[in-house]
Amino acid sequence: MRKARSDSRQKIIRGAQDLLCRQGYRGTGLAQIIEESGSPRGSTYFLFPGGKEEIATEALAASGVEFDAMIRAARESSPTAAAWVQTMTEYFAGSLRDSGFTQGCPVSTVTLDSAPGSPALTAACRSAYDRWLSALADGLTGYGVADEAAADLAVVMLTGLEGAMLLCRARQSTEPLHQVARYALRAIEAELP
Repeated sequence: MRKARSDSRQKIIRGAQDLLCRQGYRGTGLAQIIEESGSPRGSTYFLFPGGKEEIATEALAASGVEFDAMIRAARESSPTAAAWVQTMTEYFAGSLRDSGFTQGCPVSTVTLDSAPGSPALTAACRSAYDRWLSALADGLTGYGVADEAAADLAVVMLTGLEGAMLLCRARQSTEPLHQVARYALRAIEAELP
């Protein structure tokens, strides 16, 4: 009988994502990742021979995939741009509230403390951001925004979201997210045919 595959890899990646959200790359140690994941130390070294940097790049890639999927799923389930923006806003506001405003975006924290110092981490952050920009632009064009305007507006939306998340953490309030959402919706509506 075949032995069930260990879920240690996913536990390690998830643990790293959680720590990177709260502490960034430099503030997170490999021993912390191992402890957070509950995985054996030997498994961690076997699964990630590149150590902390390899784990972090995979955690960032996983975050890129997760947020991309959330953006696209919200778009598919939202009949209007207003509903789409509201769904995404509530997703991030809920995440902040549920964590007591300790969880941010792992890509932001790593970008702020490690890019461009680490080429691998810089590439992982760039890839995640590019993925989210594409998902946002696709969503916008799906509502009727022209391609060029959608690309520009996606950048405004993403940078507004990232900045709002920082303000939310500093203020211990989700109001900055709601302010950015209101502005983004006005900008979207101005670009609709």
